[in-house]
Amino acid sequence: MSVSAVGAPTATAGRVSPFLNGGVRVPARSAFARVASTPTRNVTTAAAEDKRPSPYAFEKEMDGLEQQQLNLGGARLAAYAAVVGGGLAMGATVGGKVGGNAGRAALAVGLGAAAAAGVVTADKKRVSAAPKALWNGMMNRDPASITKAEVDAIGSKFGMNDMAKDCPEGVTELYDAYLMSVIPMGDDPVQGWEPEALKNFRAQLGLEDADAANAHIEVGRRLFRKRIELGDKDADIESRREFQKLVYISTRTFGEQQAKFLLPWNRIFRVSDAQVTLAMKDSASNLLKTVLAKSGAVANLDDASLAAAKQFQNEVNLSDADAAAVVSAMAQEIVVGKIEQAAELASARTVNSDYTAANSLLSEVLNFNKTLASKAGALPGLGVVNLFGSSFADKTGEAKTLFTNFLTQGCEDGTFSGELKTSAGSLKILFGMGNKEAEDVVIDVTTKVYRQRLRDAVKSGSLDSAESPASVLQQICEALQFPPELAAEVNKENYRTKMEQVMEKKSLTDEDVEALSRVRRLLCVPKDVVDQCTREICGAVYKNQVRSALSVGTEAFTPQLRDRCKAAKNKVRLTDEMALEILKAEVTTAFMAYIRVARTKGNKIEQSKEIRKMIYFNQTVVTPMVTDVTKAAAEDAAKELASLLKEATEAARKEEEAEAKEAAAVAAKAEAEAKGEDATGDDEKEEASAEASKDEVVAEEKSEDAKPDDVKVEKETYQKTVTLRSEMDSVASQGIYQDYLMFCMQGDTVTAPMGVQITIERDQSEFTRLAQLGDILGLNQMEVGTVHKGLADKAFRAQAEQLLGDGKGLTAERSEKLKEIQQSLQLPEPDAQRIIKGITSKKMMGEMQAQIAMGTLTIADVRRMKQEGVEIENVISPDKRMALFRKNAEARLTDGSGAADIESLSVTLPADLGIDPAKAKTELLKIANDKKRSTMVAAVAELRQKKVSDVVRSAKNLVACHGVSPDSVLEWSVKEELQDIYSVFANEGANETDQKNLQDALGLDDATAAGLREIVGAGKFQLKQDVADEALF
Repeated sequence: MSVSAVGAPTATAGRVSPFLNGGVRVPARSAFARVASTPTRNVTTAAAEDKRPSPYAFEKEMDGLEQQQLNLGGARLAAYAAVVGGGLAMGATVGGKVGGNAGRAALAVGLGAAAAAGVVTADKKRVSAAPKALWNGMMNRDPASITKAEVDAIGSKFGMNDMAKDCPEGVTELYDAYLMSVIPMGDDPVQGWEPEALKNFRAQLGLEDADAANAHIEVGRRLFRKRIELGDKDADIESRREFQKLVYISTRTFGEQQAKFLLPWNRIFRVSDAQVTLAMKDSASNLLKTVLAKSGAVANLDDASLAAAKQFQNEVNLSDADAAAVVSAMAQEIVVGKIEQAAELASARTVNSDYTAANSLLSEVLNFNKTLASKAGALPGLGVVNLFGSSFADKTGEAKTLFTNFLTQGCEDGTFSGELKTSAGSLKILFGMGNKEAEDVVIDVTTKVYRQRLRDAVKSGSLDSAESPASVLQQICEALQFPPELAAEVNKENYRTKMEQVMEKKSLTDEDVEALSRVRRLLCVPKDVVDQCTREICGAVYKNQVRSALSVGTEAFTPQLRDRCKAAKNKVRLTDEMALEILKAEVTTAFMAYIRVARTKGNKIEQSKEIRKMIYFNQTVVTPMVTDVTKAAAEDAAKELASLLKEATEAARKEEEAEAKEAAAVAAKAEAEAKGEDATGDDEKEEASAEASKDEVVAEEKSEDAKPDDVKVEKETYQKTVTLRSEMDSVASQGIYQDYLMFCMQGDTVTAPMGVQITIERDQSEFTRLAQLGDILGLNQMEVGTVHKGLADKAFRAQAEQLLGDGKGLTAERSEKLKEIQQSLQLPEPDAQRIIKGITSKKMMGEMQAQIAMGTLTIADVRRMKQEGVEIENVISPDKRMALFRKNAEARLTDGSGAADIESLSVTLPADLGIDPAKAKTELLKIANDKKRSTMVAAVAELRQKKVSDVVRSAKNLVACHGVSPDSVLEWSVKEELQDIYSVFANEGANETDQKNLQDALGLDDATAAGLREIVGAGKFQLKQDVADEALF
């Protein structure tokens, strides 16, 4: 655009300046195109390529003078001179005609001054016309294309060397419009080229930084007013964001140091430093994110791009922490994109499950994470990425599916390699899976692969042909890193499945047994697992038959049912031990059913009758069935016992023969020595007899060997194998046994007409059934004895209470009667004495409670009861025992007997009453102190009444109280009365010890006491009643 074109007038009527409402806004997404002649630093490629509409999209109107100034151009000064000269000339001409020379001069001056004033007024229009001309000259042009020369050319038309200095307000308005156009609107981010573009435009205009700063402040005010005026929440948020972008662009335009002085955001807009810092951080973070996205630095992780990104971070002055947040978020976004794509591929329904594509994406993610870890120092935020906080974080199901598919494809060849293990660990961390969750997935996948490998090994025959199937199984486990215990569980499940297949016909043939043995050998199934499967699967057939046989009850049980159970056992080839275990469980259930029914009965007799049914059931039904499964074991035990007995007998016989031979040899030698040579004939006879006896022994041995080796097994009338020992606690079992024992002792009852209960004569066979009940309940001899003893105790106690209930005590006749009862009940002596003692103690306790209620209980009664075995502490409450202690202590201290036995009061009496000695001592001191004062008052009163015997008694009580509490001191104002009390006590024949004790109690010194004793000894002390008083009596 040429200068003449800029100056060409194009008036447009009705236009209003956009700056009245804050200028013109242009969509921020339009990039600012730069001109090659004025390169701009930090302008991105995208911004250079895009075309932005010019902020000067309309023409500014000029008034007549402004238009005249524009038209004058460089001839402006000549025109000014011509106007002024013409005014002077016109004044001179008109003035000469009117007023001569004087008029000519005055009019010439006046018109010349008016012309000059008009010229000055017209010249002032340059200040407003020049910016408008520059605006119109830049209309529809990119501001970046404006050069300094063009601006100066327009200024020179108005006689301005520096338009920014001559008309700063108008040039600032131009800068304001451009500033408003470069601020991104809404959520659009700052693109980075804006600060440099503003710097260049300001330089082309020649605008001072201070004037430009005013434009930035004005734009900020405009945004602030917009937020207030609109009052809309969304508009408020949008204005805040735009203001943050303005702060960033302004700070980057002027530089941080200069911006602090030129742009006082805190003072004008009342924003804090933290808010300014946040605005800088957000915009810088968005810029870094844009640069990283365009350069692909995070996606490609090449060194050059990372170095450039690091340099850009420093340029925008973004901290490492904020940069790390941007970089890690972009890295996570890349990872999440690939994983979501993998999840979409994995969820696609296809005929054949192919996880190759999805797993390939997962491998790319893992490699990307490794590269991130290796490039950690190149750019803040580079490091291993996880999905925490991402859009995929809550998709645990999809993550688990991807993890499972990855492991499944990795284990397809039957190996769980170290590389796969490492990758699985990285995926676990990436997906945020817990250790147990990941281990469960690994176990599920490897279990499926182990099953497949095991199936292939069996089908191919490699297990059959292997010298050691265990080594083959071990190799499979080692390749998959599969735990042996889990492999054993899988093998157990396979063996169980095979057994269920062959047991579909409810029996086992030889071929089935052989097939199961083969599976057991190939899978190395241990014997306990085989026994468990046999017990659960094969035993189910036997269990059904047993349950059917037991359910018919005692009356309907037949040998056919028993034979069916034995046949079922043989068909499924159960061992006796397994059959007995199953039978025990079913019989226990049946026994407990009887007991439950018995507990629902209304009285003990009906309960015992129901228990009797259980005993019949045990003898009739359970015993034969238990015998069927224990007979072989009993026979084996009997044979073993017979063999041991035979060996022991043989050894004993040989030992006896050896001893007999030795004895015979000794006797023969002695006889030979006695008889000498004459005994030759006798020796021959003895040899003959010995040979004969030897033949007899041999014959006996032969006869014994010829006896058949028959083993007799003693048959029990009822079984003792199945009991309820583990099903019921000992207390409940003993209660049932006791109730049945009472039933046996009392006999059965029948109901006669009119509701009369008749007791039938006792059946002694019930005691036999009682023994069976004890075995069914699993009671040992001690527990049975405890029940019997308990009943004996009750019977003896009832009769003893009847004999001793009248309260007359235990006489010799009663003692003999109780002895007879004890022997008849076979009750031990200690137990009998315990019961008798308890009854008498109970009687005594009743009497004691009555005495306590009446207040007549004495310490003598308490001691007698303690001797009888009554526990005073449990019978008398602590308060009553303490009251009894106070009563006895007060009685002793006021009985007039003189000095008290301290040990009896402080030790013996508390021990008899079961009172804590410390508490008793404290209470005794309190009693002594109280009685000491009251006794002193009583003694003085009696002295004044001249009652000599009473004074002596009170003095003795005072001595007793002082002996208990010697530390307390009595205060009495009339010392003569104390001396008289002492004199009376001494005069009445008190010994020296009591006198000394009374002296201490009264607080008399030794000199005073000695003087008083001297007066008494001289017979000079006399205390007599008045004659008048005597006459009264």
